[in-house]
Amino acid sequence: MQSGVTSFGQDKCKILALLLAGIGVLQAGQPCATCHQKEVDGYAKSAMAKSLAPFSNAPSVPDGSFEHAFSKTRFLIHGATQSFTRQDESAEQTAAFVVGSGSHADGYLIQVGDHVFQSPLSYYTKRQLWDVAPGYELDPHPDFSRPVTAECLFCHSGKPLPVADSLNRYQPGVFAAYGITCDRCHGDATEHLKNPVRGSILNPKNLSGAARASICEQCHLTGETRIPNPGQSIVDFKAGDALEDFYTTYVAAQASGQIIKVVGHAEQLALSQCARNSGDKLWCGTCHNPHDKPAQPAAYFRERCLSCHAATLDKAHAAPGRDCVACHMPQLPAKDGGHTAFTNHRIARHPENDSGTAQPDTLTAWRDPPPALRERNLALALVTAGLENQSSAEVIRGYRMLNRLEKDFPNDAALLTSLGSILMKGKQPEEALKRFERAVSLKPSYAPYYVNVATAFLAANRPSDAAQQLNKALALDPLLKPATDLLHQLSH
Repeated sequence: MQSGVTSFGQDKCKILALLLAGIGVLQAGQPCATCHQKEVDGYAKSAMAKSLAPFSNAPSVPDGSFEHAFSKTRFLIHGATQSFTRQDESAEQTAAFVVGSGSHADGYLIQVGDHVFQSPLSYYTKRQLWDVAPGYELDPHPDFSRPVTAECLFCHSGKPLPVADSLNRYQPGVFAAYGITCDRCHGDATEHLKNPVRGSILNPKNLSGAARASICEQCHLTGETRIPNPGQSIVDFKAGDALEDFYTTYVAAQASGQIIKVVGHAEQLALSQCARNSGDKLWCGTCHNPHDKPAQPAAYFRERCLSCHAATLDKAHAAPGRDCVACHMPQLPAKDGGHTAFTNHRIARHPENDSGTAQPDTLTAWRDPPPALRERNLALALVTAGLENQSSAEVIRGYRMLNRLEKDFPNDAALLTSLGSILMKGKQPEEALKRFERAVSLKPSYAPYYVNVATAFLAANRPSDAAQQLNKALALDPLLKPATDLLHQLSH
């Protein structure tokens, strides 16, 4: 905004600042549209602005049905009603929210009281078919019980309203904003609304290094796992900071340049010659303008390419009408994206021969956290990824590191829980119990930690103690499925 903004414009922003607390659910761009209508109108066309909506406001999709072959589950969809039948099981729920812009697929959230769960269903818009959502392909019992945490919603919604120290409980309304809001990239607008002059709000292009990269990486870099720093959460990140001040992202080797991840754009771009030869000048904003969805994408991005490559290309290759993206950034299937294909940001000179660029054969930090946390975060990443990928080598390496670190982080609930989980795998429930009980003492309002304690009691053949812990968990969270399942097993 220009420093010569009129007094009338300043007054409008000041009034908006006073009214912010009473606006209710914001749409992306409010209240910025008062002074930045062009940018807000352009952004409103983007996928980020349409990242989530109440089911009643979302574009309609056809009814349908299908069978999930792996679990022999039959799904039926009629409007907002979704149901399944499987042998002697059945359930029906109503979709409350639609996740996604509809460019590739729509996912669905189920609300039960103040709890939010993921639907196992997605509608794949490009292929016009219903199927299980990504992550459910090999689920033997897909249902409506998968909790949706605030971390899950961080990149799919503007402002979720989680209840503190809960797994998937939310305040009334669930969201203060649906689509990704302007502050995700521009930071807190409070001071700008009070004094709307140039420099009173963050402009990402004026940042450099990790702070600039972090703006986009907060949602376009998931890696293999992300480890929060002690006492912090992924959702604590604010524009202008570096991600590593809050959490560390760990990446691993890519098996092939012909298979990509849904949100691996930052990893792919970093492998490109364009990025590696730019001296840190090339970043997402070089080619993407979130305030302008081009009417003719091929021509728009061709101009972005020619801004660097015009002098090095022959006339035929640079001729009008050529589509750089179609050749050098083809869409590829996403290994974690269901029936979807996404643009490969690898920008290979000859994509058909691209087999990727070798990366480390183990987990490595995208950027290192503060020195005091480097070993701690890596150890947790190794255990998390190792347990998920069934890699005993990673788990053992992580366990040895955590064993050394435990004395340095005696009040670290995440570290203690990770140690306990490995000890349970190693059939040492009494040792696991010590860590789990310590974690509960550090976070007594967090219901899942009581389930960990109960699991250790069960393994130690102490069922009455286990039942007591499960009842404590359910007193905090009556819809915590692992607790209800274990309690059911104890009673039969």
